[in-house]
Amino acid sequence: MAFGATLSITINAVAKVLNRVSDADPYSSEYLLRASTEEFRVKIRHSHSDPKGIDAFQRGVDRHNMEFTHVVYATPTTKEIRRKVYTVIECYGADDVAAVSLDAVGFFAYAGNAGRVDDQLAWMS
Repeated sequence: MAFGATLSITINAVAKVLNRVSDADPYSSEYLLRASTEEFRVKIRHSHSDPKGIDAFQRGVDRHNMEFTHVVYATPTTKEIRRKVYTVIECYGADDVAAVSLDAVGFFAYAGNAGRVDDQLAWMS
């Protein structure tokens, strides 16, 4: 699946539309929204590892990574704030992509619940 020229991410009920700024190779893309006080950036990367040394069956691993960064610029009275959220999906090259997708969607539905995110942040504090 190819990603479009823009990504829309809703934060606190406000849609942030990021434009693709880089797709230098067919395995990665970068999106950016820069405003006067902050910026939002998304990086999407795909890679495949050589199967030698990965496991006894000599299967390579496909890795899919999405990274979201929000930077609030410093002002004369405040320091810069940088927030990052990312996810990695790994599967063996011979795995069933549909099954991996079902696992990922199920986990994200659980972990992405706002209450669970709040619980995790409270636990980390």
